[in-house]
Parts: sequence; structure tokens; C-alpha cells
Amino acid sequence: MIFLAIVLGASPADAQVGATVLLQGVVLDAQTRKPITAQLTIRDASGAKVNETRSNAAEAGTYQCILKPNTRYTVELQADGYMKRRDTLTLPPVRAYTELSRDFILLPKIQGQRFVVTIPLFEINRVTFRVGAEEELGSYAELLSDNPDVHIAIECYPDRSDEASQLSTLAAARAEAIRQFFIQRGISASRLSTTPVATTDPYNPPPRKLRPKGRFYFGGTYFVITRVQ
Repeated sequence: MIFLAIVLGASPADAQVGATVLLQGVVLDAQTRKPITAQLTIRDASGAKVNETRSNAAEAGTYQCILKPNTRYTVELQADGYMKRRDTLTLPPVRAYTELSRDFILLPKIQGQRFVVTIPLFEINRVTFRVGAEEELGSYAELLSDNPDVHIAIECYPDRSDEASQLSTLAAARAEAIRQFFIQRGISASRLSTTPVATTDPYNPPPRKLRPKGRFYFGGTYFVITRVQ
């Protein structure tokens, strides 16, 4: 969950602050949307640390820090019991004090935790990745790279009801395609497994009624934490 809100130049008192950006927002649990106490470290393009702050769970997970405008930053987030995360942020060029809001969500790092991939990854009834799928998977590969103690199972479901053997064949091929993608991105194969599937998605089953023309049902993809070393 990310949103941006920019408020430009306000009072004379603000103008005295100069061309700086107040970055603020909240850090939330991806599953419950409850606020989290997390450490935020901000680095510039060279990797040098330029600022750090903490979100406060007791204050709705809010955080604040001052940064220079017209600069690209990497925000690193860490919290007990959660997956480490990195995100990029490019601040706009401004001539006066500016406020910018950005929220972050963190995934729980617990054995058995299940994460749903929110966009369809495959073409209908095929193993071919859809447009945008590799970008989405790339963000998960980065997440796995930042959390080398996490092992996952890949669970894919087909797009239609069919014979169990056909369902399992398509599901297995899709899960293996994702596994190979992660391996190519540098994730150790020993951290990746696939879950045998022979049904449609029990968490988001196919609709019983005919969908409107041009709208399709896509089987879900899930990542399940199997071990945290």
C-alpha cells in the first residue's frame, strides 16, 4: 500500500526551512493492516546512509524524516518478526519546504505464513508469463534476497476445472516456472520448493456464473514460508 501526497510551500516560517522535504507516513502489517514499530534507514544513490528514523506502533505506525529534494533514495525497513524490505523513492525538485507522504507495508516472517500474489502471473491456461509478471516476481526475488533465512513453497492454481491430472500438470509447470525465475535471480534452489496441486484455488474459487465478456478468472499464486533459519 503506497500513496503519495505533496504539499508545496506554505507559510513564511516554512520558507525559512529552505528547500527540504519532510517524508512522513505509516508502516503497517501486510496481513492485518495494524501499525508496526520499524527501523527505517535512508540511503542515497551511492549507498551512503543519509538519515534514519523509526515508526511508532503506539502512534498509528507513523514516522518522519527530513531529506533533500530532487534525489533518489533507497528506504530500508526492518522490524522484529517481519521480512526486511527495500523500496526506492525519488523526491521531486522543489524550491521551498515540502511535505511528502509514503506508506509502507511489511510481510510477517513466520513459518506457515501465506502470501497471495495480487496480480495474475500467467496467460489463461498457459505457463507463459503475462505482461508485468516478471516485474512483480522481481520484487519478490529482491525480498527473498534481503531475507536469506526464509525458505518458501510456491503454490499455483489453474484457471479452470478439469481432470485432476491436467490440473496438476499445469499447476506444477507454473510453480516450476516461478521457481526457475527466482533461481535465475540468484535465489538458492535449496530455499525453494513447489506444492503439488490438483484442484482449483480453494481460497479464491472460480465463479459459478458466467463472467462478463472479456473478463477472465485466473488461478491464484501463493508463497508460503516453510522455514525461517
